Amino acid sequence: MITIQAKLTFPSKEDEQIVLDLMRRWSSCMRYAYNRLLEGSSRNTLKRELQGVFNLNSRYVDDAIMKAKSVLESCKERDENPSKVIFGGRSKKGNLNTRIEIYEYTGYRG
Repeated sequence: MITIQAKLTFPSKEDEQIVLDLMRRWSSCMRYAYNRLLEGSSRNTLKRELQGVFNLNSRYVDDAIMKAKSVLESCKERDENPSKVIFGGRSKKGNLNTRIEIYEYTGYRG
């Protein structure tokens, strides 16, 4: 896997706003899932609930739940208080730098 960092550019402000809205909804979904996981909710219950609340498709919701679960597990491994986690910050606001992962085709599917 190769990781490339790039800045997103958009042909119009409308396209930029659409992507920013999607990013905001996904981040909110992940934070909400994290808090529900702290309360003991199951993945399946969360998945059904979050699709309607944040108007995201199943794949985005599932990825948000996986990310929230990994943050929670990481806190527990480091013996930190999971309820004290801070997501993002002011310096991240409006930053459109993103990571693009490219998988090289090796000819083998297994």
